[in-house]
Amino acid sequence: FGIQSTANHCADFSFQELAVPSVHDIGALVAFGSGVVYITLQSIISYKSCPRWNTQFVCHIRMAISVISCIAFIPMIVFASKISMTKIDWTPGEKDYTYHFMSAICEWTVAFGFIFFFLTFIRDFQVVILRIFINNP
Repeated sequence: FGIQSTANHCADFSFQELAVPSVHDIGALVAFGSGVVYITLQSIISYKSCPRWNTQFVCHIRMAISVISCIAFIPMIVFASKISMTKIDWTPGEKDYTYHFMSAICEWTVAFGFIFFFLTFIRDFQVVILRIFINNP
């Protein structure tokens, strides 16, 4: 799910919202959807690996971020599907402005959820030591 999310973010970023809206929207939908599934599964794995790699508190934080992201993902789709036009500059009072505004809030909530989720792994990876030995024949 992590690789799928990353690949779709690349597709989403490669196609501008105004140039090819359908490709951008599908890429964003799959990227955010698979990302939410990924962080939820990773939160469950965190609980199973506790206390070796992290604390219960960190597991709870990860799960809270996952739940918030899941909750924000659903209205993001609902509000975005109600927008009848694609444009960059919106002004309050325009048709579909409220849908755009609410969809953007939910989208940024999910995006920052991903960032904060990955920041919770800093302590986990500080204890990992990687050694590489190369044999030259």
